[in-house]
Amino acid sequence: MSTPESGLQDDPLPRGQQPPETVERRVAGWQRALRWVAWLGFLGLAIWNSQSVSFSGLEFLALAVAISVSIFCVAKPLGGPKVDLSDPAHMLGAFVSRTNWALVLIGAILTAGGVAATMAIGYDISTGRASFGDVVRDIGVFIEGWFTELFLGGFYDAELEKTHAYALFILLLPGLLLLWYNLIPFVKRGNEFRIEPDGSIAIRAGATWPPLLEYEYSDATADGATIEFTEPLGRNTLVLPQQRVFSREYGVRLPAKTSAEFFSRRLAGRGFDIAESSAPTSGHFTARRKP
Repeated sequence: MSTPESGLQDDPLPRGQQPPETVERRVAGWQRALRWVAWLGFLGLAIWNSQSVSFSGLEFLALAVAISVSIFCVAKPLGGPKVDLSDPAHMLGAFVSRTNWALVLIGAILTAGGVAATMAIGYDISTGRASFGDVVRDIGVFIEGWFTELFLGGFYDAELEKTHAYALFILLLPGLLLLWYNLIPFVKRGNEFRIEPDGSIAIRAGATWPPLLEYEYSDATADGATIEFTEPLGRNTLVLPQQRVFSREYGVRLPAKTSAEFFSRRLAGRGFDIAESSAPTSGHFTARRKP
């Protein structure tokens, strides 16, 4: 009589393969920190001098430094060599979800600007300081002036500071979209997991790393954001990250389709049926344990 563990010998994936190194190198940690300091310094100066209609010499200098640091990080990365994790057989070591805080910060700034403009519109209309027609005209003047300045560069001053900047309410949509998309890995973080050289999987639970025992679960679903393992009758659910997952050992991103292929193959070799509608190569699959 076979035991649930007997299926562990049927794993179709090669084990313990180190991912191949590429000729490219990763951005070093100190380079990332320097880039953050440069851009946050520029942002701080811009906010401090926000009452002025133009950048000061110090702000232009901070902007030039931030751009130069960013170009340096891209042109001359000084971290370790990049590795290729496009093959499921090369998944090895610990994997954890990470949030892109730079895009979250940009989304928060855009959202704040959109909210402020929307509140200004509501306040001015409700108090009689402006009519709906005034708001529409101000938006038209701002957009026309902004595009004119954009195409003519420094040859034309549209005097946008004289408008009420009602048009900035448009920033609300891209800001919220950036926040929503980039906070998914933070909200749906899931448990960090580690793939050992012998092919076994350990799940981080506080300070311990218990093994993943697939036979304890009846279903598994990958939706591109997470991979959920559900116990029979839905008693408990184990969630693993799938979106913006990075290797702790190599510092590179694990594609969602690679993790979907890895786990779908693994589950297929451990007594699970993979639904015909599943598409592991696109990061999605549905698996159910055979009766």
